[in-house]
Amino acid sequence: MNVRSALEYVPYFRGRLFVVHIAQELLAADELVDALLDVDALHEVGVRLVLVAEGHDTAALARRAGTCELHAAVAELPLSDGAASRERVREIVERRQVALVASGSIGRFDEGSVSLAVALGASKYICLWSGGVPYRSGQPIFAIRESDVESCSDCSYPEALHAAAAVCRRGIARVHMLNGTRRGVLLDELFSEEGVGTMVHTDSYRDVRPLLEEDIPELLSMIGRCVVDEKLVPRTYESIRDDLQSYYVYTLDDTIVGCVAIYPYPENACAELGCLFIKKNYEGHGYGRAMCRFVEKKARDMGFDWIFAISQSAVTYFRDRLHYAPLSRDVLPEARRTALEQSGRSSEVFGCRL
Repeated sequence: MNVRSALEYVPYFRGRLFVVHIAQELLAADELVDALLDVDALHEVGVRLVLVAEGHDTAALARRAGTCELHAAVAELPLSDGAASRERVREIVERRQVALVASGSIGRFDEGSVSLAVALGASKYICLWSGGVPYRSGQPIFAIRESDVESCSDCSYPEALHAAAAVCRRGIARVHMLNGTRRGVLLDELFSEEGVGTMVHTDSYRDVRPLLEEDIPELLSMIGRCVVDEKLVPRTYESIRDDLQSYYVYTLDDTIVGCVAIYPYPENACAELGCLFIKKNYEGHGYGRAMCRFVEKKARDMGFDWIFAISQSAVTYFRDRLHYAPLSRDVLPEARRTALEQSGRSSEVFGCRL
């Protein structure tokens, strides 16, 4: 886990309430201790927590919580008893203890547990189970928007995904499914942008948005190494500020992890895709492709016929991954061709029809 990234989440999580549902098969498992140590760490930074034991008994969960010296108290009535149980849980949470309660039924997304999360205004519903991360087309699903679950027919664990989406529709912004046998799974999931489990969400976890002037120092720092290595052309604060409307950033949980720019040439009915960059730790997840597709759509919406990119370090990416066609410099708008020739860079030109 990246400590710097983790620290950014602490003020965001402080004061929020998470409901953690623990599957029955984990209650007697040795790995539960690791999960409870993660819970203790969350509690220490100010997260309010409810731990729901699947079934009718909290005894095993309470024993493990005592072993971990967790500041916890048991709600004597199971959630299946309704309002009285929910009020007892609320009382425990408000006095800054971790509430332990039995669901009173079998199932990872049972009505009692979900109703409790909704009633308490939980920002997360977390399911700890012994299952793995759902896959689609051989790739793990780390995050999926609730509205996209319906079309996810080729996924593993489809029932769980649909149940998680239903929880989102009841007002819980984020539902996480985590393998509770994995050591450190809670902290690794919650304190990193990509996570290690599957998150079904309704809010803008992944987003492409315009660059703001306040983002410019971070952008310059982010691309600095590539500028030094001559993989990107140098840019200054002033040059970016003066052309601010051309720049966009890719964010995960409001953290900037990539950037791209679109430079229009209306007299040539085309646009340039430039300043494409994804932070090293986030490469290989399709974010670069998503940003390129975003720029292509922007250019199409502007009424342009084609788009081009100029690069000397990402030749194979544009040619083999995006399938942009190699082009002669002669097709470039005159001003852009002149600037490229004056730069002395041995960059190649790629483009595609829109």
